[in-house]
Amino acid sequence: MLESYWLRFMAINGLAGTRLLLIRSHRDYDEFLTLASDARAKVAHIPVIDIEPVVENSKVTQQIVSFDLFDIAIFVSVHAGQIAMQRLDEYWPMLPVGVDYFAIGRQTASFINGYVNNVYSPGNNANSEGLLELPELQDVKNKSVVIFRGGRGRETLSQELSARGANVEYCDIYRRVKNQKNLQLAYRQLSEIDFLIAHSGELLEAMGPLKNLENFVSGNLFSVVVPSQRVAEIAYDLGYGSVFVAKNALPESMLAVLEQNI
Repeated sequence: MLESYWLRFMAINGLAGTRLLLIRSHRDYDEFLTLASDARAKVAHIPVIDIEPVVENSKVTQQIVSFDLFDIAIFVSVHAGQIAMQRLDEYWPMLPVGVDYFAIGRQTASFINGYVNNVYSPGNNANSEGLLELPELQDVKNKSVVIFRGGRGRETLSQELSARGANVEYCDIYRRVKNQKNLQLAYRQLSEIDFLIAHSGELLEAMGPLKNLENFVSGNLFSVVVPSQRVAEIAYDLGYGSVFVAKNALPESMLAVLEQNI
């Protein structure tokens, strides 16, 4: 908590007037936007990917209906938590007992905690590796695990939990769709920003290779801020030369690497 306040204090002194382009999808409450506003940064929030719930899918419906058969439920994002809980509420006005809940990310954990008494989360190490370090996931032999996510993504959780003896299923509860109109709006911002904030590799892939955007960039030497080395490699592959890597995707971490590199 003290670290968060200290980082905010530093940001207030260092980020005033810094021009940011945030391209991740909308959420009911975005802590990064709040902290950036407190820091007096100038943020253009233009989501380039829309989140669409998966409704007409027999596998997803069956996983929701049989939710009581799972021992462990993992939510990889806020959107996964929100959409999954909406679907679960249709069939489970009272959630079944005996399920342990896990969430990647502080905001995801906070949301799920509004529905259940206890949510396990890796705290500051907000990624799959952090989740896998939790004591509660060390002995999962023969346990049934469902991972709520939005289509394709990292396989780290499934692979490691399976290696530990768990029976793992993905529940692809939503899909990501490029927003072509917003992509054009985001492109037009590239000549006017200092930093592009990309919380995932898929967001950068939606933007496309930098060489295809030269007409929009107009020689502006902006940098890209990412939450991991894995996403940084995607940025480099797409031709983004100036990339700064945060410790993780937590808002204060993303802002800290900004403050260190302005």
